[in-house]
Amino acid sequence: MIYFDNAATTWPKPPEVIAATAEAMRSAGGNPGRGSHPLADAAAEIVYACREAAGRFFGAAPERVVFTSGATASLNVAIRGLIPAGGHVLYDNLCHNAVRRPLLAMQREGRIRAEQFDASGEEREILTSFSEKIRPETAAAVVTHASNICSKVLPIRKIGGLCRMHGIPLIVDAAQSAGVIPIDMQRDGIAALAVPGHKGLCGPQGVGLLILGEGVVPRPLLIGGAGIRSLDEEMPEEIPERLEAGTLPLPAIAGLLAGIRWVGAQGIETIRRHESALAKCFAGGLGKCCTVFGPADGSVVGFTHRRLTPAAIGSMLAEEGICVRTGFHCAPDAHRTLGTGKDGCVRVSFSAFNTEEEVGRILKILCRLD
Repeated sequence: MIYFDNAATTWPKPPEVIAATAEAMRSAGGNPGRGSHPLADAAAEIVYACREAAGRFFGAAPERVVFTSGATASLNVAIRGLIPAGGHVLYDNLCHNAVRRPLLAMQREGRIRAEQFDASGEEREILTSFSEKIRPETAAAVVTHASNICSKVLPIRKIGGLCRMHGIPLIVDAAQSAGVIPIDMQRDGIAALAVPGHKGLCGPQGVGLLILGEGVVPRPLLIGGAGIRSLDEEMPEEIPERLEAGTLPLPAIAGLLAGIRWVGAQGIETIRRHESALAKCFAGGLGKCCTVFGPADGSVVGFTHRRLTPAAIGSMLAEEGICVRTGFHCAPDAHRTLGTGKDGCVRVSFSAFNTEEEVGRILKILCRLD
């Protein structure tokens, strides 16, 4: 089995992640923040250690690290919890449905007006498009850091500078960049960062992070037990408890902590160079029958074949034991922007565990199609 679907979820996981997840179920089975007995204390220690590790990793205070079920949940909390009624919102045309659908739902509800800027060009063109669409009533910007169809990376730090200049909160979708591209909340001017645990950070599925800038307090989407202020009718004002109703996924958090530590030990730049080298090798080896969309110098390569549909190629590769993703990848606006066509594209996405030999094998199979 060769796995090239890492933009969906990374696999395999580091052995440390698997061990930490299992150990949490064995020895820290209490409910963190819900008791003062040894098992609850052990669970709370894991939770806070993960907050600290994530805070250091992304340039934020531990108390500003909120656990969610994943990047989609984090984006929903940020978008629905931070954008005021009547506001104008900017978002890019490479976005995932986790951004597009909440924004368009709020627009249909008459709560906001959402407007896209063009993220398909060079850095100067992206910044010009973004700047030209800022209005006095612009209440937030929701920006994709890295595309999930190609290796396009948006200039988040410069967009963050523009947002600071205009007093606009910046919400960043880091689903494809967290753990692969350096991010610093303060340096990059980010108000809310949505992070999956199971992709670049190599943690288990079922846990994600919403990391908030200082003073950023979204309205909660989920309401219930928070472990503090139990006599109050409303959720507490304190972050992170305000946004963490219910029981946290402790085993997944333990695995995420191990994943963050593993990525830190390998080094983001080392991982990035490795994945980029594989992407360039793969894109450069595709035959003339294939069209590559967008940059192919990061972690993701999207392509189509002149004769065969993406679905047909995906099925053929699966029969050979190679896992890729085909179709529209929950990002219809990005496919329209890149011009992939009515069937979407084949997506090959790399992780730290992929090898040049694996790239050689998929290229050998694809070259038969020329």
